[in-house]
Amino acid sequence: MPLHRVPTALALSALALGALTACGSKGDSTDAAAHAPSASASASPSASASPSPSPSPTAPALADLTAGEIAQKSRDAGEKLNSVTMTLTLPGYPGGAFDGTFSEDNSGNCHGTFSIGGQGSAEIVRVGTDVWLKPDAAYLKNLLAGTSAKAAGKWIPSGNTVKDKALFCDLGVQLEKRVGLHTDGNLVDGIAKGGTKQVDGAPAVVLTMTDDDGAPVRYDIAAEGEPRLLVTETGNGDMVVRLGGFDQPVQVTAPAADQVFQH
Repeated sequence: MPLHRVPTALALSALALGALTACGSKGDSTDAAAHAPSASASASPSASASPSPSPSPTAPALADLTAGEIAQKSRDAGEKLNSVTMTLTLPGYPGGAFDGTFSEDNSGNCHGTFSIGGQGSAEIVRVGTDVWLKPDAAYLKNLLAGTSAKAAGKWIPSGNTVKDKALFCDLGVQLEKRVGLHTDGNLVDGIAKGGTKQVDGAPAVVLTMTDDDGAPVRYDIAAEGEPRLLVTETGNGDMVVRLGGFDQPVQVTAPAADQVFQH
């Protein structure tokens, strides 16, 4: 597989592996308080000598729900999400470890930077459907050998190589929306709860599963506030995605014409 095609496969693989199942029906995650009788309805008018009724029950904590219910709640939170910042690590990427950070929204705006081992680094911008890549000298020499040296320090407009990297501009938002789903939208079997942990000082509930190749997959879901996906890891660190910057505006502008490389 050519080097520039690998990110496409990995990005699609990430969505496939980023699947946690919802084991119950859609109604399983309904808050208990929604169906609980009120204290005034359950108390007898003549029971003035009886002990005071217990407070109305509240919704269970995220960690008290089933794995399927947690996955459903996380998907619901993802559907409401407007933007996210994703940090992606792929140690086994051909030619050297892939490390990148991408801030993206669901309107197609994206700004990211990434490096590939010792082969170079690049900056990427997407405004709607238009994409530009700005490689450093090493990247241009090692990974874009067919591109003129005059492109150094310039933004390269949309092309196959540029569009491949732009897939990462969708990955973070999509992962937030697809906890528990295959890429075809179907639920995945085999999800389980894996206890709780701290993620950057915030409590999280852990969900685990095994992918179709037998590799372990872990998801850390925020236990307080919106139950958003904070971290996902496949294999033994084969791919690690960290997510944050939720709903923060993604400020991007198209490069000035004199900064764009003209083929």
